[in-house]
Amino acid sequence: MSQQTDDVVDGAQPAEEETSGSLVPRQSSDFSLVGISQQSPIVQVACGAVPGAVTGYVFKRVSSSAAAALGGGLLLVQVASRYGYISINWRRLERDTKRQWERVVDQSSSISPTTQVGGRSIKSWGREAVEFAKDHVYVSGGFVSGFLLGLASG
Repeated sequence: MSQQTDDVVDGAQPAEEETSGSLVPRQSSDFSLVGISQQSPIVQVACGAVPGAVTGYVFKRVSSSAAAALGGGLLLVQVASRYGYISINWRRLERDTKRQWERVVDQSSSISPTTQVGGRSIKSWGREAVEFAKDHVYVSGGFVSGFLLGLASG
């Protein structure tokens, strides 16, 4: 058998010399984000809607579990307080809560568009997100639609 025949498996074309170490042969329709923008609008919407739906579904499940845990915990504290199992100093709790709230407000007012996150300003992150949405309208629209459908389901 020749070297050429050994490389061909199930009729697939032999892969070009791979420098990345991938065993998967390269195909002409590379499905990177750049490649998606050259696909039909239906494919672009689907490529946004599927991850959007998964994200929305997971977000709903996680947030409802967190809300149930928080609500259940507060309910248990109230019941335990009512029946005398625990004693809560409500005045101190209110005072401490107000103090912490003031700290949060003070710290949040110091956040500006030039605040650095991951070495880049918040403004640059926002600008990049808007540019992505403009350049990939179908994908972005599909993601938002899928996210909302994911939230509505389940």
